[in-house]
Formats: sequence, C-alpha cells, structure tokens
Amino acid sequence: MQVYGREFQAASLNEIHYIILETMKKMPKGKVLDFPAGTGRLSWMLHNEGFDVAAADIGTHWFCNPEIPIVKGDLDSRFPFADGSFDYAFCVDGPEHVENMYHTFREFSRILKSGGLFTMSYPNYSNLESRLRNIFYGVLEPVEPYAETDCKNNGHINRPPYPLLKMALEYAGFSIEKIQSEKIKYNQLFLAPLAVIISIFTWIKGEKGKKKYWLDETNSWKILMGGNGLIITAKKIR
Repeated sequence: MQVYGREFQAASLNEIHYIILETMKKMPKGKVLDFPAGTGRLSWMLHNEGFDVAAADIGTHWFCNPEIPIVKGDLDSRFPFADGSFDYAFCVDGPEHVENMYHTFREFSRILKSGGLFTMSYPNYSNLESRLRNIFYGVLEPVEPYAETDCKNNGHINRPPYPLLKMALEYAGFSIEKIQSEKIKYNQLFLAPLAVIISIFTWIKGEKGKKKYWLDETNSWKILMGGNGLIITAKKIR
C-alpha cells in the first residue's frame, strides 16, 4: 500500500494507522517512539506530519524508512532508550505479542515524559464474537510462533481481555483517556439482542460491577460490539 509516495506492506489493520494519524494531526509536535514499527508505515506518516520519530522493532530488516532512526528492541526486555525520552509512544498491535505486558507497559511508562501519551492497539478480545468463540472453542485463537521471514506472522501469544489490559496499564502508571474501535463489525450485529442482555446485567450490577470488574467499560457498546481492533490512548500520570 502506498502512503505519501512510499510503498508499505501492512502488518496491522489498515484503519488503525489512519485513525491514529487523524488524532495526532491535532496534537503539539514532539518526540515519538513507534515500537514495534514493522515496515514503518506509521513512522513515515508521523514523520511527514512534523514529529521527531524514532523507531524500534525486533525485526529491523522490515523497516522501509532510511530517514528515520531504528534500533533493535524487544518488547519483553528493557527498551534501548533513556528515561523520559519521548512525548508520545505507539505500540500498534504489540500487546498480543508479548510474554509480560506488565513489563512492556512499565517500559513505555519509563521512556515517556510525565504527562506523555501512550497509544496502543490490539485485537478486540472482549467483543461479543470473541467471547462466543472462547465458549465454543475453549480458546480465542491458536498460538502463532514468531517467524522472522513473515512480518504478518509474528506470534500472537498473549490475548488479554480489556479488564486485564486496563489493570496492566494502571499498574504501569497510566490512566486511560480514550478507547476507539477500528470499525463497526457488521457481521456481529445479529448478536445485538445478546448485547442488550449484557447491558441489562451491567446495569443490575451497578457500582459493584463498575468498581470490581469495570463492567461499564468492558460491556460498553464500543467494546462489546466493536471491530477486530481496539485503539487505546492512555496518559502517564506517575
């Protein structure tokens, strides 16, 4: 796919990068980390909008932007950047690839300045389709081993539902500011009656469900009936 005159192989859902870009066009310019950067499509978009972009990935050979510095990095290890180096950090389709997302989010918090914004995307394992798949199959997806020869087969080894992901972000010192879905999942609409039942259950549980399970967020229409990907923006508060 061509972006700003350059060809990129998309390793994530197409809509995600464009949703992020539209948000970033309204933000003050600053230093950005794109990790995992993949082929570099998001890095290139942000670079062309005037952001100072650095990139990292475990497979740097896929990166297509000689103008942008990239270093080899592992989301499960210490990031090769100093504390407080960035105003913004992006982890597009990254959490599902890590062994320990608590560590990964702590590292993103460490390299961000106070008040910095962290935007991540990951498969929506909390929408109705995923919940039903888990009931009938006993697992959300088969485990996919990492393959350096295929940028689209990079090992989905972690499948956190929204509440566990939110918990890991808060442990790392983040506060969620915005939740988006990459698109409406129309083939899920026939499940709308079930979504209504879940909404009634959420209302019955009230404050207890909200406080203990974050049911107001987990069972929100945005997540429950959302598409294949969630985009979450969180602010570093400590």
